[in-house]
Amino acid sequence: MADALSSYAEGLIAEDDADTERALQAYRKTLSIDTSHTELAVKVALELTRRNDAAAGIDILKDAVKAAPNDPLPLLCLSQIYATALKKMALAERYAQQALALAPDRFGPYLALAGLYTELKQPKKAEAILAKAAKTNISDPDFWLQLAEARLRLAVQNDRSITSEECAIVHRALEKALPGINGNTEMQLHAADLYAVSQGVDQAIALYRKVIAENDVPADEALLPVREKLIRLYLASQQREAAIAELQSQIRDFPTRVEAYETLAELFASGNAAEKEVAKAIPLYQQTVLIEPSRIERHLRLAELQLQAHTPAAALQTLQEARTRFPADARASYLLAIALGRNQERQKALAAFAETVEEATVSAPQLLSAAFYFQYGVAAEQAGDLERAAGLLQKSIELDPENAAACNYLGYLWVDHGIRLTEAGELLKRAVALAPEEGAYLDSLGWYHYKTGNLTEALALLEKAFKQTEPEDATVDEHLGDVHAALGHVEKAREYWQKALLLNPIAPGLAQKINASGN
Repeated sequence: MADALSSYAEGLIAEDDADTERALQAYRKTLSIDTSHTELAVKVALELTRRNDAAAGIDILKDAVKAAPNDPLPLLCLSQIYATALKKMALAERYAQQALALAPDRFGPYLALAGLYTELKQPKKAEAILAKAAKTNISDPDFWLQLAEARLRLAVQNDRSITSEECAIVHRALEKALPGINGNTEMQLHAADLYAVSQGVDQAIALYRKVIAENDVPADEALLPVREKLIRLYLASQQREAAIAELQSQIRDFPTRVEAYETLAELFASGNAAEKEVAKAIPLYQQTVLIEPSRIERHLRLAELQLQAHTPAAALQTLQEARTRFPADARASYLLAIALGRNQERQKALAAFAETVEEATVSAPQLLSAAFYFQYGVAAEQAGDLERAAGLLQKSIELDPENAAACNYLGYLWVDHGIRLTEAGELLKRAVALAPEEGAYLDSLGWYHYKTGNLTEALALLEKAFKQTEPEDATVDEHLGDVHAALGHVEKAREYWQKALLLNPIAPGLAQKINASGN
């Protein structure tokens, strides 16, 4: 025994020195003296198998089985070597069954057999062995956690989604584990993770919250992964307010954690119309820029939100700072051009678009897309440069022939100025064909028919546009008034013009139309 201990100590020292060859020799010497050291036998057998000497490993394990006949560990290792290294599945199954007979209260043999049957493409047998495990009366929570995980893995290995029935089986296994895992953070988290991937969102949330409560240490970074999982589950289960509360709590505990500010900001900025709270998102993104100013994406997102909030002056300040910090990034120039246009600085906007073209041609040609030329064309039209606007919008359509917005904008521009009406009509018909429910496009096409004298078609399209436009639009109302006036419907015309004037009191010419109609 002294010689065995001495060799074992020599092996540990050699392993500590990364001398695997000397360690293996020392461990083999130990086993030649004491074959009952099953854990060491398994370690040596696996190393020999890795070195393509599975036969020597098998001999060591068989000696260990003789020396410790009640230990299932060497039998399980024999099963593994026969299955993976030698592909002798019948022998692998036999040894795993022997291990199961010896230790029906341990999950290892069940797992080994389930793995073998899965490898042999026999999923029914794999399910049967796991079902056998589920019928045992074992109190060890780890057994049930492993069983739940194995059931989930079986579904993945068979390339299919887990069914509701299988989720129920997993949940029954987890329910048997729960009484024994109180106070054990690692096991509770394991159970929560398994619930989370098996449609047990409420149970997972409860366990994650329990872990957080039991480890309630302010600003404990070790709990951050758990809190992140909790947020994802809140969002997946439409518990928006709970997610917001958890993120706000994170920000209080970790005031420099930029990811929490960003996630909360996006939560405020997204969702349906009732949930959009862009004004709350803006100061959160301002914090991300202050904490971590080295990422241009955060500057750009802040500027986008400021534009959404109709504060173009604030967006301009953000983008000018971004241009100073990131002078070579054409994205900042592009967004700056849009912001200048929104701030009624038309000529500066055109200059910024031109500068973006120069920068992007060299550094980011993908930026010069159909959407870019559409925005550039809109800016040119708003600046009064109609010829340039038409050219830019045509380029947008060339890059994307299904760009309904560009077709509509250019078609309406030509119609409104009474030029190139045939081409304008084709563009507007294309826009409506691409987006038949878009009220603005129906209005444009109706206006084209009005301009070309087809009043019946104009009225039908404009009435449809009126129904499709939400909220009500002054332009559509005015167009309807003009068509009714042309048809001699004076009262109707005045009614729509008055609607338009209420929506847009500074619209040029509207008051004169109303006065001229006799009111």
